[in-house]
Amino acid sequence: MTGRTRRVLRRALAFLALGGFPLLVVFSYQPSGARTLEARDEVAETLLRESQGERDRLRFEDFDYSESEGGGAEVYRLRAAEAIAFAEGADRMFRLKDVTFQSRDAATGRTAIVAAPRAEFVPSTKAFRVFEGVRIDGEGVGVRSVSFRYDPLLKLLVSEGPVTALRDGLFATALEGSVETAAGVVRFRKQVRMRGADERGRRVALSADEVDLRRGGGFSARGAVVLRTDELLLRGDEAEREPVGEAEDLRAHGSVVAVLLPVRGQALTSLVRAEGDRLELRRDATGAASRLLLSGAPARLDIPPDGPSGARNAVSPDFEASLAGGTLTRVTVPGRLSMAESAPEARHGAKSPPAARLLTAGSGQLSFGPDGRTIETAILDGGVTLAEGPRTSVSAPRATLRATDESAVFAGTVDAPARYEDEKTRVLATVLTWFRRDERIEGAGSVKTTFRGREGTEILGATSDAPVSSESDFLRVTSADRRVLLTGNVTAWQEENVLRAQSLLLDDRDRSLRAEGNVRATLRRRRVDPETSIAAVETVAASGSVLTHREADRLVRIEGSSSVSSGTWVMKADVTDVVLGPERTIDHAEARGNVTVEDRADKRRGEGSRATWRPQAEAIALEGTPATAFDGKGNRMTGARLTFQKGSGRVDVETGPGIPSQGILRPEGI
Repeated sequence: MTGRTRRVLRRALAFLALGGFPLLVVFSYQPSGARTLEARDEVAETLLRESQGERDRLRFEDFDYSESEGGGAEVYRLRAAEAIAFAEGADRMFRLKDVTFQSRDAATGRTAIVAAPRAEFVPSTKAFRVFEGVRIDGEGVGVRSVSFRYDPLLKLLVSEGPVTALRDGLFATALEGSVETAAGVVRFRKQVRMRGADERGRRVALSADEVDLRRGGGFSARGAVVLRTDELLLRGDEAEREPVGEAEDLRAHGSVVAVLLPVRGQALTSLVRAEGDRLELRRDATGAASRLLLSGAPARLDIPPDGPSGARNAVSPDFEASLAGGTLTRVTVPGRLSMAESAPEARHGAKSPPAARLLTAGSGQLSFGPDGRTIETAILDGGVTLAEGPRTSVSAPRATLRATDESAVFAGTVDAPARYEDEKTRVLATVLTWFRRDERIEGAGSVKTTFRGREGTEILGATSDAPVSSESDFLRVTSADRRVLLTGNVTAWQEENVLRAQSLLLDDRDRSLRAEGNVRATLRRRRVDPETSIAAVETVAASGSVLTHREADRLVRIEGSSSVSSGTWVMKADVTDVVLGPERTIDHAEARGNVTVEDRADKRRGEGSRATWRPQAEAIALEGTPATAFDGKGNRMTGARLTFQKGSGRVDVETGPGIPSQGILRPEGI
């Protein structure tokens, strides 16, 4: 070995030592090609021509540089067709041609390759720049750009121009990009566009201002994010994807809008739209959503309409939804809920036009049918209110809605009852059930109502424009035929007229009522004195088993041990008809069957088969075969017709065909 050759070797070893690499360094060289001054046979001639006269220190062909870990496994390798070193010591820099950088993670064994026509490399810091068309490959990702700079402290490759990348079937472009080698993250910046197929072959398109693509298929995106797949359209300020086994988690933040499409083969009418500040979505291996978390101030969930309903949307601070095949199965709302439904199409045979509905509650849970649109049940709590149109509403502390019979059960307490109101009716009850399809309302437990008919309902001849109020154990209102049924300890009143019974049916269509079971009625009627023409208000009480009233007939009929009393008069019979006069007066009352008439002031009593009471004349005519009159002194008188005059103590007796008049008079009774 010549002296010149030994000097070259010593300088090469000194260069490797000054590079500061603690591991074993191996490189290949050709001794005859290493020159420091002039060379008869030039090496690295291309780079020499490009150095523009700058003095080089080392020259190589087929440059090969590697580092190994303690066990001898290679972790870093740099190869180039030509290499020239400039300067000395820590400032030494290599210029390389046709370069390949290959690195391997000692812990995981992952490898990455950087290839470029040109490179500049500083051994002391491991910083390098590759340019003139760079290719980076590792872990299934290929990145391309005009040039990259490598920061060894950050372990980051930063592009110096637009970037393209290919991962399996996914293609990406951006104006800038970088590769974080230690973390295995490819970062895209400015006008990022990604399109193609994910690791499972599902179509995907993504656009954003920034995208970080992680090993394993995860990514995070920021700035005007738009993500499209066959099953999802997502917009937001930020979005993130994380594979979880065969499934994946998607998270989005800031002005999030997501449209969940059903899996292939299902109708597009099953799509769900979510809007809020934050969204978390779990998707299965097919891409179908299985769980959705949505929050905002507030968040909104658009639920697809089913057959009889209109478009629906729910608003709340938080939603938690379960899905199957991309369609809703259950939605849980832990906070305040507001749900609106547009007016559906008019139903054939419906008596009233369709109207929009609004539901509010403190919290709730909605369960859906297999189609993902039909709400089979809705369990609501905390100040529930359901309004249909501007005039109809139901409210209660708790409620349950069922789709099978289109019913809603509203549950309250004695102190906070359920309440129903429309333009004609107001109902309070412990439990209210609304059957929307049948247009029927039922109430149970401490029921209180106020009812006003279409043209004003009259209770036993009261003023027609006054409302009818009631209390009962049970209530049924059928809007289609305009009927109200009350049962169980019923008390109904209009102005001063009061009716008590075990059941009461009010029919607003034919303007009638029917009361049954221990019926008791109190009527406040006007009576005009025929001599003075002075009007006075009197109380008429009636009782029986059945009471019926029809406004058109102006007739109140009491059946089954009927009793009618006014002042000191009492008239009892099997059936009594009270004929109402104008201006809250009674024209007359007629009793039939086993009739008993009594004047409690005079202690007179009469028995017969028919009696007629005329309040204006203050007289009762009793008929029979014969009719009999008694007084408290033992006097007795019979005849075909007996007329009792109120306050006079007189009874007029008339005979009839085959009915003579007879009397028993006791002197002390005269």
